[in-house]
Amino acid sequence: MSTEDPGDDGPREDAPLARHLRDRPDRPIGEREFIQGRSRARLILLLFFVGLPVIVLVVVVLNSLASGPPDRDARASTGLNEVTRYCTYKARGDEQYRDCLVRTDFRVVRREDSNPARYARGELTRCLVDAGPRCTLR
Repeated sequence: MSTEDPGDDGPREDAPLARHLRDRPDRPIGEREFIQGRSRARLILLLFFVGLPVIVLVVVVLNSLASGPPDRDARASTGLNEVTRYCTYKARGDEQYRDCLVRTDFRVVRREDSNPARYARGELTRCLVDAGPRCTLR
């Protein structure tokens, strides 16, 4: 006795289908597989939008801890050197030189477009006629 009817071209409905026939893309997805697919998609989105920023944050924090705080002394010494050169070029006397050192900010020297500022930044290599007596490179 055969499981197939003589006039039928295929297996009966109660016979199990092979895996490649069960998982065809044109077959309707069962409720369980649909929910599992949605939960996988949600997990991927959760990892992408939460996990990835957390990983980036950890890497940035570890990098900053390893490298330490920024070196402020190097920037301050450069600014101090520019202010000293600026005051050397500009001052006409000792008291004016001391006042210039106390009152001048290195950011002003970087913004200003005058001969003392150009000398302080290294754009001028020699003292011009408008330089004070402390500037000796003529």
